[in-house]
Amino acid sequence: VKEDFINCLKKATDLGILVVASTQCHKGSVMMGHYATGKALERAGVVSSNDMTLEAISCKIAYLMGRGDLTKDEIGDLMCVSMRGEVTHSDALPPPPFSSTFQRASRKGRYYY
Repeated sequence: VKEDFINCLKKATDLGILVVASTQCHKGSVMMGHYATGKALERAGVVSSNDMTLEAISCKIAYLMGRGDLTKDEIGDLMCVSMRGEVTHSDALPPPPFSSTFQRASRKGRYYY
């Protein structure tokens, strides 16, 4: 993880700027906290968009900010809430594939501790 980039994101969120992480994959989702990068983004105050498309993220942020009665933190909390079916609830998403060295090794029948 590039510390300069994470520090830049942290400064932005400290200034009250909403920073949202999205996936580049056609399938899948942003899984904050499952990997080192996601944990660093979480610590920097970045909000997950789960499995929303870029179009859904843009529309949702525009709608929530356009209301005028929500804080940045409230908007961040609502990004994970499905309002019109734009995001899959995290409980319904499959677990991350091979999320650790131990899991990869144990699938091969080897154990690395």
